[in-house]
Amino acid sequence: MITIRTATAHDAPAPGRLLGEGFRDDPAWAQFYPDPATRAERLTAHYRRSVRRHPERVDVATDDGRVVGALLWEPPEAAGAGAAIRRVLTQAIQSARSRLPGGRGIRHTREVDSHRPPEPHWYLHDIGAGPEARGRGVGSALLEHRLGLVDQSGTALMFLEATTPGSRRLYERFGFEAVGSVPTQPGQASTAMIRRA
Repeated sequence: MITIRTATAHDAPAPGRLLGEGFRDDPAWAQFYPDPATRAERLTAHYRRSVRRHPERVDVATDDGRVVGALLWEPPEAAGAGAAIRRVLTQAIQSARSRLPGGRGIRHTREVDSHRPPEPHWYLHDIGAGPEARGRGVGSALLEHRLGLVDQSGTALMFLEATTPGSRRLYERFGFEAVGSVPTQPGQASTAMIRRA
């Protein structure tokens, strides 16, 4: 039976592995890690760090105690002058880094971010299930869990990037609507989406 809970720092290896493998062929992540031979390994390390750094921002799906899926999210940013200054500094740093060799991924992120709503919102970063759990409704269970909590929070606006047609269809079933597209590979684009409760 699939159950959903908040991650702990000790969970980091399992979501790191399953998300690293799950996004190995993802066109948006290929912007950051263009070498397919090392992409899964580098993504695994990235996700492990993310879970260790902010386990409270990770929902994990478990089956008989084993982590079989994960969803990484970001809460609405606090309002005020401090938050505005942080946003401006982050944008300036990203702008400078995007001009460096290998800045393609940062340019992609900046394009996606240009579609984010200006009002406070939740950001669903990545969702995935391990190979043994695919097709068992793990992604839907993770989404239902997080959307239920978000809807009760008072700030129900949500944003995400659907990087494949399949993920876009999944998110549309949960009420997300397309607000823009961002090129990834030749002839492909990801879709920026929002959901209002």
